[in-house]
Amino acid sequence: MTTHHDRDRRRGVRLRTLVVPVAVLLLAGCTAGRPSVAPTTPPPSAGAPAGTAPTRSDGPSAPSGPSTGTGPSRAAASDSWPSYHGTATLTGAVPAGAPLDHATRRWSVDPGGTVQGQPVAADGRIVAATERNRVVALDPTTGHVLWSRTLGTPLTHVAAVAGCGDIDPLGITSTPAIDPATRIVYVVAEVDAGRGVVHHVLSGLDLATGRTVRTEDVDPPLPAGESPVHLLQRVSLAVANGRVYVGYGGNAGDCGHYHGWVVGVRESGAPDPVSFEVAPDGEGGAVWESGGGIAVGADGHLFVTTGNANPDPPQGGPDPERYTESVVELSPGLRPLAAFKDRVAGGDEDLSTSNPVLLPGGLVFAVGKTDTAFVLRQGDLSQVTAIRHVCGSDPDGAPAFDRRTDRVFVPCRGGGIQRVDLATRTLGPRLAGANSGPTLIGSDLWAVEYPTGTVSEWDPRSGRRLQTLHTGTALPTFATPTSVDGLLLVPTVHGVTAFAGRPS
Repeated sequence: MTTHHDRDRRRGVRLRTLVVPVAVLLLAGCTAGRPSVAPTTPPPSAGAPAGTAPTRSDGPSAPSGPSTGTGPSRAAASDSWPSYHGTATLTGAVPAGAPLDHATRRWSVDPGGTVQGQPVAADGRIVAATERNRVVALDPTTGHVLWSRTLGTPLTHVAAVAGCGDIDPLGITSTPAIDPATRIVYVVAEVDAGRGVVHHVLSGLDLATGRTVRTEDVDPPLPAGESPVHLLQRVSLAVANGRVYVGYGGNAGDCGHYHGWVVGVRESGAPDPVSFEVAPDGEGGAVWESGGGIAVGADGHLFVTTGNANPDPPQGGPDPERYTESVVELSPGLRPLAAFKDRVAGGDEDLSTSNPVLLPGGLVFAVGKTDTAFVLRQGDLSQVTAIRHVCGSDPDGAPAFDRRTDRVFVPCRGGGIQRVDLATRTLGPRLAGANSGPTLIGSDLWAVEYPTGTVSEWDPRSGRRLQTLHTGTALPTFATPTSVDGLLLVPTVHGVTAFAGRPS
């Protein structure tokens, strides 16, 4: 069988360390230290002008080498949120920090662009990245910008250049990832090189200072006739096995010729690129997951979901291309170990509309637009059960898993968060008032409704809504909250808004 490394060598295309001029470009526009503008009152719903100073409402006021073992670097605690959904298993369930009862808006910061991915956090720094390729570290207490980096020029006039797409400008779309062992935060920026040429550039930034310590071109090893301009790096980054893993799908509209990809490069030394290609016998198979993450097991194996072939195959399935409409288990070197295909998925019925979630007992949960949730066995991805009619509309976004009740909560495009009871293999009620990936904080469930800008909390056992908050601005599609340092952080079209609880 031909390996991915063999195919990459035949194509004569490899990932490469960027040369000095690009590194100079990536360092342009940096600032550090305290912001020059003091906090003021909360902004109007239309958003404040672009800048680095937060607005605030009530409430109180040198890296080592990378981790080299297998598996994820560390699970999240209440004072850290290193990657999408807080943990490498993507359960979206974290310990409760300070109570969020009677929560109010603490601060909002506008870094001059839309924040699509979740803010991440560690060591007293909150890091957010924008579609204008700006990365900022924020003080959790005040929202003040501690450092800022601009990582090249984002692509603009995206639909005209690429042929489709619904994000413009297009810069950093995915959720960054922090390696807690090295105190390095990784982001991937789409950088416009001019004349319709773009590159996807991985930057490793020192968490304390923002200094650039790693720069790699992480475009996949594309076959002849394909271009990075037709790829969207939406799936969130993962750090494991001493590598950074990067996933790709197509732009909204699936224009051009593209494949789904996962690419991995080493955190230090030579990049030693590895890659996995979806649909090697055709095209398509996006790895996009509504902005969700790449799940990582304790053994370092990675799990992704994939979308449909391009162009759309006939309805009714099965999708004809290899690894499309599938859950795929990958080795640390991105060799496919097992795959499960949703055989009734046809047309545009993406299984990759949400990421896989790793459950206790060596199980995997996945759900896609056929409205069927699958529970699979890690190792061979054989099917344990299927639970049908999830959401009643397309499931759309990352689920959260409550281990105490053995329930999964799935966001629905048509509105609501669908409760799935794994023990009884039945559906519970839908929690009204949200349509995006939920986060379970202690015993309470939080989720947003985009684009309206509301954030709600539920008691997941009873389904009772406990409170609804307002960001005062619109939210991007698939916005998902982060919990850290007693704050609830929400990405918005104007930056980040933080909520905090107050005494009863």
